[in-house]
Amino acid sequence: MVAFTHEEKQIIKQRGLLKTKLIDRRPADAKNDARDEKFELRVEHLMDGKADTFLCATPSKSKIYEEELLAVLQQMKIWLTDNAETGTRTVVEF
Repeated sequence: MVAFTHEEKQIIKQRGLLKTKLIDRRPADAKNDARDEKFELRVEHLMDGKADTFLCATPSKSKIYEEELLAVLQQMKIWLTDNAETGTRTVVEF
């Protein structure tokens, strides 16, 4: 589960990041003919504040998935922080 601040949610919406894919993943119980796009983790899946569950085949794969997910979320946090408007507005009149 990811808890975004109000400011982060606004940045995500303003920049159109809801459909941004974070990780390609495929659960252990997925059918062979299931489309890969069905299992992508996108920003919109994390916006509702609900837990995102994912089934891995082995404990080792679970740990690898967790590491990848945390790395992607850290990168996203850096990007959101860098894109926050922290300065004041400047108006120039001619």
